[in-house]
Amino acid sequence: MKVTNKEDERINSKCSQKELGEALSALDLGSIPAEHRHMAIRARLAEVMLATTTDPKERDKDAFRRAVNVYTELQRRKYKTSIII
Repeated sequence: MKVTNKEDERINSKCSQKELGEALSALDLGSIPAEHRHMAIRARLAEVMLATTTDPKERDKDAFRRAVNVYTELQRRKYKTSIII
């Protein structure tokens, strides 16, 4: 059985709960189709995490890397149609 330390995996950030709430509430979900809203929320959360985490040790954590991968994948999908091959 594998035991994980959730406290150790948590990403420390200088963002307060109020700032996070304001950043997420600024997202206009009305203009986003219902099937893509969860991706938009995850992308906004990743943007906030990227902007507020400055410690290099925090950026090496697996949770941080997964969030960055999700964010970059969503950005690629967003701009894929405008790329001419």
